Amino acid sequence: MKKKFLIGLLISIVFLYLAFRGVNYRMLWTALTEVNFFYLILFMLAVIVIMWIRAYRWKFMVDPLKKAGIYSLFSSTMIGFMANNVLPVRLGELVRAYSLGTKENISKSASFATIVTERVFDGFTLLFILWLTLFLFPFSHSPENVGELIRKGANFTLAANILVFIILIILELKPDPVLNFFKRLLTLLPRKYAEKAENVLDKFSSGVRIFRDVPRMGWIMLWSLILWVLTGISNYLVFLAFDLHPPLQASLMLMVIVTLGVVIPSSPGFVGTVHFFTVIALSLYGYGRDISVPFSIVLHASQYVPVTLLGLVYLKLEHLSLKSIDKKLRKEG
Repeated sequence: MKKKFLIGLLISIVFLYLAFRGVNYRMLWTALTEVNFFYLILFMLAVIVIMWIRAYRWKFMVDPLKKAGIYSLFSSTMIGFMANNVLPVRLGELVRAYSLGTKENISKSASFATIVTERVFDGFTLLFILWLTLFLFPFSHSPENVGELIRKGANFTLAANILVFIILIILELKPDPVLNFFKRLLTLLPRKYAEKAENVLDKFSSGVRIFRDVPRMGWIMLWSLILWVLTGISNYLVFLAFDLHPPLQASLMLMVIVTLGVVIPSSPGFVGTVHFFTVIALSLYGYGRDISVPFSIVLHASQYVPVTLLGLVYLKLEHLSLKSIDKKLRKEG
């Protein structure tokens, strides 16, 4: 764990250097002091509303396991995303699954499977928005190779999503062949670990039941589109906070590039990757580092602070601690 944390920290430092190099720090400070906080407050409220929408969409994935209340799903969502902001190697996904599993008496592995499914729908939705934006609104300020690099990244992400999607569908429709295949691979592990992994795999398979329910999948797709379109539009509030008025598609492209960019491992809270890919996204619309770097700082902080604070509040209300959750997760395998 410590080694992975140090690697993530090193990656964040590299991306911070790439983002901040050549910046005029006097102009950076001036830009930060002139930010309109009215729009930032609206943006932070929008972040929380969007997290509620995410929890509501999650309900469609969890209900086949057990009917969970929206409050329970929302609190677990906030705890999980808070954990991603303060813990290394994206442990927040496991923390989120643990929180919901504990409250609702659901298998932690099955709960985690719903989160994997959620990420697949996120990937497809983001790529749809990306391609639609590129088709309708080609870049006017970026070098051609930058646009081509974005397209290649989108194609790679699509291939990965399709692969996971197919595996999940087969796992639901034909579970025995898939489980047997992975269990044969697990025989390469020591017996103690293989048995634990088999148990997790069996429970994980129960969390992908939505693929037999076409109407439910339709609702998930609809709410995924609502979730990400609102996320993109809300980013425009940060542009307004800096008195910038780009075309609306700049806000959508910013969302897609930053969201895909933070897939790269980094330190907790996606420090560095958020800043670098924000700079890249804004450069596509003609903004230099003197505005894109302070923009990246404000964008990151305005998402980080409300999610982390509210997640910590819910963690306390549920009488949990990240340390105790981490211990239990290690104990359970």
